[in-house]
This record gives sequence, C-alpha cells and structure tokens, in this order.
Amino acid sequence: KSGIRYIELSTIYFPGQTYKDHVFIDKKDASKSAKLCKEYGMEIIAICAHGRLMRSDTLENFKRCIDTANILGADKICTGTGIVKTEEDKKRFFEEIKILARYANEKNITICLEIHDGWFCDGKAAIKIVEDVDMDNVKINYDTANVIFYGNTRPEEDIKNVVGKRLGHLHLKDKRGGKGIWDFPALGKGEIDFQNISDTVKDYTGTICIEIEFDGKKHTLQEIDNAVNESYTYLRSLGF
Repeated sequence: KSGIRYIELSTIYFPGQTYKDHVFIDKKDASKSAKLCKEYGMEIIAICAHGRLMRSDTLENFKRCIDTANILGADKICTGTGIVKTEEDKKRFFEEIKILARYANEKNITICLEIHDGWFCDGKAAIKIVEDVDMDNVKINYDTANVIFYGNTRPEEDIKNVVGKRLGHLHLKDKRGGKGIWDFPALGKGEIDFQNISDTVKDYTGTICIEIEFDGKKHTLQEIDNAVNESYTYLRSLGF
C-alpha cells in the first residue's frame, strides 16, 4: 500500500536464535516466499544473510544462501563480515570471501558487506577492506545509522568514502542518539540529514532499502505499517 515494489528478505542466523518469521535457506521455503512476493507485486532485490561468515560451516552454509538468492530471483546478498579481530582472522576472512565471491559470480550474485561492528564499522574502514578483497562482485552495503551506532561517525560525511567506488547496496536507516544507543525510528523522525545523503548519492543507480528497527521493544503491525508509509513518503519528498 505504501508504493514500495522492491524488498530485501532476511535469512539471518545466529547460534541459539531462531527467527520463525524470516525466510530460511531451504528450497521449499524460498520458493514459497518467492511466490508470495510475486502475488503482491514485490520484486526481491536482495537477501540479508547476517551471522553466517567466520563460522566453522561458513563456506557450505553461505553457498546455500547464494543458491537461495537464485531461487528468489535476487542478485545481491547482504551480510556482515563476521567477527574479525586477529591477523589470523583477517587471513581466513580474505581467503573465504574470495572463494564465496567466485561461487557467487558463477550465479551472477554480488556479495555486499554491511557496515556493522568491529573492523567494518564505517565507510573509511569498509572501502579499504573491500578494495583489499579486490573482487568485482564484493561490494559495500552502506548503512546510514550503523556508522553512528558502531563507528561513532556521521553518515553525511562518511558516505562520501564509498559513493562512486564500491557501493553495492544502501540501507537508509534513521537514528536518535549516539554510539551504542538503540533507537532507529521511521525515517525523518531521527537526527540524520537525509537531504544531505540524497544530494550525495544522486548519481548512485544501485539498490536502496528502508530499514526501521525502532527501540528494541515490540511494536504492533499498525505501528510498523505507519512507519513504513511515513518513511516512504518522506524519502520521496527528498528526491529518492
């Protein structure tokens, strides 16, 4: 009803947690999700696969995510880098992401690494890591609020580090408060200058998703619907 025609579906996985309302990397489940989206006139442009890198089963597990993206008709997978702290971690990350990028390339999939915690917490850090990976189908999923929450950095300036370089996907998420404060309201209700962001990315032709995480408390479906509608209308008013 909001006017949105594109969607990014989640296949998020963390040990000990199960998200029953998210799509799983199972052929039947993925096909069901693809059919449902089609019925509502939604095109799946990406899937989100956080929690799957830097694990014992990373290669096998993430290859299944790539296969799922194919079933869903998406050409992008968004994910965090996983926990990378030591030099040994870095070596392993670079080895595995290149293996996965080659597999993804065979299926015309781009892996977009999202700004998150640890060593990948802002655009400046992200661009260096992605350039070191040096694979055409490994790009950055820039998140306008995560750079504040994890990196204590303002997106209005930081995003300039990635625009026109290796930006593959963009999460527009608003934010109230500084680093570590979990408050991500409907877009236009927070403190991020999205007119500034819009001007900076005016020549970007890639995919963009609205992301709303609220304050960590449970919200009604009506509240969620209202936030999506408000965010969509707000972004359109800025030229997105």
